[in-house]
Amino acid sequence: MQGFETGQTVVRRDVYRSGRVWGEQALRVVIDTSEALVTACAPGAEARWPVLYARARADGDRAVRTEAFDAMAAGEWELAPTVWHETELLLWKPPAARFSINAFYAEAGMRNW
Repeated sequence: MQGFETGQTVVRRDVYRSGRVWGEQALRVVIDTSEALVTACAPGAEARWPVLYARARADGDRAVRTEAFDAMAAGEWELAPTVWHETELLLWKPPAARFSINAFYAEAGMRNW
C-alpha cells in the first residue's frame, strides 16, 4: 500500500454514523509508516465545521455550542469554512484503528490529549 509523503497536505474528515461528513481539517504529514500515520496541524490551517459550532467558537457562546451539538446529534448541519486556531495539534493514527491519539500543544507545552 502506498503511503503519504512527508510534508504532504491531507484532509481528515470526521464522518457521522449516517456517513455524512461533519468536519474537515487540513493536516500536514509528519511521517507515514506501517505502524502509524503521524500528522500535524498549526493555527491557520483550513477547516470546515458545522455553522453553529463555528459561530459558538468565534463568539464564545456556550448556549450556541449546546445548540450546535444538539443539531449535530439530530444530523442537521451545514459546513462552514473556518481555520484551526489556539493550539498546535499532533495526531497519531495506527492503520487499522478507527481513532487517533491527539496531542494539543500551546506555548507552555502540551496542553492536553
